[in-house]
Amino acid sequence: MNIILVHGIFDNGKLFKYMVDFLERSGHRCFVPSLKPADARAGIADLSQKLSDFIGESIGENEKFVLVGFSMGCLVSRYYLQELDGVRRYLAFHAISGPHKGSRLAHFYAGKGAVEMRPGSEFLARLKAGESKLTAIPLFSYRTPFDLMILPSASSHWEIADNYIAKAAVHRYMLRDRFVCNHIKQSLLNLAT
Repeated sequence: MNIILVHGIFDNGKLFKYMVDFLERSGHRCFVPSLKPADARAGIADLSQKLSDFIGESIGENEKFVLVGFSMGCLVSRYYLQELDGVRRYLAFHAISGPHKGSRLAHFYAGKGAVEMRPGSEFLARLKAGESKLTAIPLFSYRTPFDLMILPSASSHWEIADNYIAKAAVHRYMLRDRFVCNHIKQSLLNLAT
């Protein structure tokens, strides 16, 4: 199965090394863009368009895929799905530590993407208003109560998704958390049957 993994702010695709190795051992094909500018200074929609271009170049126009987003990458993925017609091609979406309701930490950075991730932003309201487009396909959201990047961590609870709590001690450890990785692996197996 084709899997697109989308990183968060200030990061790149290398962040997914453990998860990519884990999923590829199960026979999946993983594609990991490094979207720039990684600080989202041009906004989340800009990164979503770059994600759309990457998907078109990597797996072609007609192949289906599963999306895995991490942190801001969840919002990049949601905008791609909801606003750039990605919804017609995806099989499932796994949102790991996504700031679905924003993060108070975003007040400490002035870039456009950070402003869009602030609680109560117009961008988040727009995503919320259009999320019904996603309800026909499996949606999963994972969070850890120990998250110090998504503040409060409950912001990663997404009402329209199946929500799970992991015990990762640090935000980025969610990408190697045993429960999260195994749950994604099992959901992929369920899609294939």
